[in-house]
Amino acid sequence: MSKKSSIPRRDFIRVSAVSGIGLILGGSILENSTGEIVNMSSGSEKTTSLNPFIEIDNLGKITLYNHRPEMGQGTFESIPMIVAEELEVSIDQIHIVQSAADRKKYGDQMVVGSRSIQGNYEWMRNVGASAKEMLISAAAGRWKVPPTNCYADKAMVYHRESGRSLSYGQLAEEAGKLPVPKNPTLKDPRDFKIIGKPIHRSDVPAKISGEAKFGIDCEVPGMLFASIEHSPLFLAKLVSFDDAKAKTVPGVKQVLKTQRNVLGHIREGVAVLAENYWAAVQGRKMLEVVWNNSGLENWTTQKITDDYVKASTLDAVTFKKNGDADQAFAGAKIKLEASYSTPYQTHAPMEPMNALVSVEKNRCQYWGSTQNPNGIKSQLARQCNIPEDNVTVNYTLMGGGFGRRSMTDIAEEAADLSIQTGKPVKVIWTREDDLTQGPFRACSLNTCRGAVDDLGNLIALEHKVICQEIQNQTGDSNKPGGSIAGGINTEYSIPNLAIKGILRKLYIPIYYWRSVYHSTNCFAHESFIDELAHAAKKDPLEFRLGMLKNHRRYTQVLNRVAEDTQWFKDRGKDTAKGIAIIERSGAYVATVIDIARENGKIKIQKITAAIDCGKVVNPDIVRAQTEGGIVMGLTASYISGLTIDKGQVAENNFHTYKMLLLNECPQLEIIVMDSDDPPEGAGEAGLPGVAPALANAIFALTGKRIRSLPFKLSEI
Repeated sequence: MSKKSSIPRRDFIRVSAVSGIGLILGGSILENSTGEIVNMSSGSEKTTSLNPFIEIDNLGKITLYNHRPEMGQGTFESIPMIVAEELEVSIDQIHIVQSAADRKKYGDQMVVGSRSIQGNYEWMRNVGASAKEMLISAAAGRWKVPPTNCYADKAMVYHRESGRSLSYGQLAEEAGKLPVPKNPTLKDPRDFKIIGKPIHRSDVPAKISGEAKFGIDCEVPGMLFASIEHSPLFLAKLVSFDDAKAKTVPGVKQVLKTQRNVLGHIREGVAVLAENYWAAVQGRKMLEVVWNNSGLENWTTQKITDDYVKASTLDAVTFKKNGDADQAFAGAKIKLEASYSTPYQTHAPMEPMNALVSVEKNRCQYWGSTQNPNGIKSQLARQCNIPEDNVTVNYTLMGGGFGRRSMTDIAEEAADLSIQTGKPVKVIWTREDDLTQGPFRACSLNTCRGAVDDLGNLIALEHKVICQEIQNQTGDSNKPGGSIAGGINTEYSIPNLAIKGILRKLYIPIYYWRSVYHSTNCFAHESFIDELAHAAKKDPLEFRLGMLKNHRRYTQVLNRVAEDTQWFKDRGKDTAKGIAIIERSGAYVATVIDIARENGKIKIQKITAAIDCGKVVNPDIVRAQTEGGIVMGLTASYISGLTIDKGQVAENNFHTYKMLLLNECPQLEIIVMDSDDPPEGAGEAGLPGVAPALANAIFALTGKRIRSLPFKLSEI
């Protein structure tokens, strides 16, 4: 199956001949490098630290090496589109192969934060354009004509006057002897043939047929399967275990203690190792394990809620301040206060967490699905006390990631068990493990207060976030960082503004979850903006536009959804619309949700989202990512959330943590805006606006305010 990728600015491309004859290009990844493209065939001193990216053999076969993991976000298709555009080859002329995990060669290979396109667009264009100019120069030299009299198209170089032509394969050897253009001429975007076109993803057929390989599919000779019993209470300590009954299960070979580091805390477990996964799971069920819960069983969702409410009165750290909000509140006639709460959420990828590791003398191999191949490489090198060069990471397609697969803890467990047994060990978490062991999206409490003047203008707003912080879960610091305020829109023109935060430290582990804090803070902020609009007796969309007069991109997406949803036209008494906006990873999204009352029940009729993520490489991928974010946002809004009961997560499978089903999904319309701005991230921006837009629509129809997620849509 073809796969494809992105490469950071310090990385490089290589165009070489498989047969030992060809063009090789590279870009330095040395520290403080400017990303200079160098000719690896010319004896450059930098070639030892360069990374393979493109190969052209003497038969004309063009191969791209994808260095970024694919988890459904589509970078395997969009990154090669950028290179192919400037290289003047069509997508069907390129063969894509997955690269190795190698930080020295490829730099950052982790896929998080919707950064793959936004961080590589210009660099990949230069990569393709440099190779094309070298190939044209090689042809011009052979024909003894000026390069300006030649042009490239579909992996061929043509002479304008005579019509002569040569293939890239015929030119690769000569091109490899030429200097690399330092400032290659890039195409005028008006001449793009590939970028901006809805090109079909080449990984889809293999996924449909079942040929695509995911981490859970990996097997190697002689391996053992492991199922691990962890304490349902996250920081409980292992006291003892009795494995006598487990060892009577046919196929069970060993029962071993293991551990992994979870964000600074050591989590212990008891692993049952067997010849097959079924035996490992059955043996695990027979274990008798004693845990020391250290009083953690006293924690519940209500206790956490009470803790957050009490903490909201404590001194807060101010992240942003304009004017004097306190003074503005004191003199205002129209004041409003509201609090919003959101629960813990689990990642719930369709492919449960897994890892296969084989540790031998001075050597280690990993097979599996990961967002962070070099993180796993470093972890295994430290754990096995070997150089990173002796660790091979074979990463596959992922059945979902959403941030969870950027961690390395499952590989750590598999490596520990491989070291103890001397065999390759494949750890597979059950669905119950995957849903209850975390880490999770943080729960939060957001308290807001605002003031409106006599003319209906928002003159003051304070937004305070009370929650845990991903990067501050251990240690003595109780000062939160600004990351917990992500998703609070500071682009609104508000003369007196204060954004604040209060840190809570709990035993429950949290981590990055699609759109991270934007998913919680936007619900509060955009819901409260709506409440203020009604207090000011203004239309919610016009209220937002009025505070964003000088913001071109927000204004454009708002005006577009207003037009496409006929926002300002009269609505029936049993229909309503809600609006919310967000910026995430540089992408601007306006979301409108249409709802109706049918037979006494609220039904979502349609969700319309306009997204401006700058220059779009593949609009089909942007639509798919926005749709995926919306679906995930709907689940988090009114279908599922995690509750804590007796110190542990109560929801343990899809019968209690339900997901939005296909037949439950409303009609979705994604408007991908035309833009000449630089490309930005599209993978997460569709999610945050869903909950507030829906809550605002419900208020418009029923007069009821939703301030806590998830709510029950059927009971509204």
